[in-house]
Amino acid sequence: MTTSAGLDPTTEEAALEGVMPWLAPTGLAAQALAGLDRPLLARQQDPRLPLFDSAAFYAEYEDEPGGLSRLEERIAELPPRPQWTLERIWPPDEETSAAQDAAYEKACVTLAGRRLHPRDLDAYTTTAYELAGFADQGDAFDPTDLDSEADLVGGDLEAALPWAAAAVCVLQQSLPYPFRDVLLYGDVANRPAHRALYAYATLLRLKHPEQAAPWFTAMVYLNPLDNMGARFLAPNGPSRRSPFGR
Repeated sequence: MTTSAGLDPTTEEAALEGVMPWLAPTGLAAQALAGLDRPLLARQQDPRLPLFDSAAFYAEYEDEPGGLSRLEERIAELPPRPQWTLERIWPPDEETSAAQDAAYEKACVTLAGRRLHPRDLDAYTTTAYELAGFADQGDAFDPTDLDSEADLVGGDLEAALPWAAAAVCVLQQSLPYPFRDVLLYGDVANRPAHRALYAYATLLRLKHPEQAAPWFTAMVYLNPLDNMGARFLAPNGPSRRSPFGR
């Protein structure tokens, strides 16, 4: 059997390894896209600047106990890749100006009864976590007190997941598909994107672990430094004991 692109499934899967899956906008996500006046701006790095070298990055960790995981070895084999920076939407706070606050409020739309800026990825992510009622994971949090990961959710997972999905769909409007380059978390403008992806993958994992797996893998490909810890949840990533047996 071949795909619509003329590739057999095995070849297509290999070609898309590490690529962020395409999430078709439905329901709340479709409404969010309808409220966009434009996508988030995305800029590829100046071609005169050095590319991100995964091999050089991972070379610093090869001698660590346990060495590199299979996932990290695969990423280390990639050729140097360009870095991208996303536009960041800053919500009103004590550091924003009155003009910025007014512009933010003017751009807000009503989505499922909530007012938010349709390009503010953190607004979707915060709402998703709020609706999920995630357990407080502060200093006193002990995961061994829980029977399963599902106990992390004290709210409505079915209501929360569409908000995280909407954030991912908004993000995907700004990046070429398939996206094979680098979106570093160290660039503060990119952090809302990583938070949105992690929220979606984490909530999806509670319902469909196998469907969530490629999202965690894609996060490590996007940002080999992996500030969010996605590699521990991705297939073939470094092992880390889970109190839930996964």
